[in-house]
Amino acid sequence: MTAQRKLLAWLPAILWAATLFFLSAQSSLPAIAPTVPNFDKVEHFGAYGLLGILVFDAVRRSTMLALPKAALVAILITSAYGASDEFHQSFVPNRSCDVWDWTADTFGGILSVAVYAAYESRPNQKANR
Repeated sequence: MTAQRKLLAWLPAILWAATLFFLSAQSSLPAIAPTVPNFDKVEHFGAYGLLGILVFDAVRRSTMLALPKAALVAILITSAYGASDEFHQSFVPNRSCDVWDWTADTFGGILSVAVYAAYESRPNQKANR
């Protein structure tokens, strides 16, 4: 696989990670569900669930790793990015580093990658495409 094809495989994940970085650099964000306590954990779960899918797809398309190893790599990358994002927020006014946000990031990545991997490992999956 050429370097250009590898970059294209990673482009969606990189763009979504950049979007998350931009959002975490904001001092405040509008609340989607201000009356629901801890709803931000749902937002983290969903945002990092999408990142997990995009990273898993990129790993699958750009490496020769077997499905379980690709899933593990995607989960580790997603969790590490969530941790780095929380650390980054500790330097943003009115934001903080929250281990529970990172936990939601990690679980979002785990669940989305697990579902995607289960889908990819179905018997006759390629015949259904």
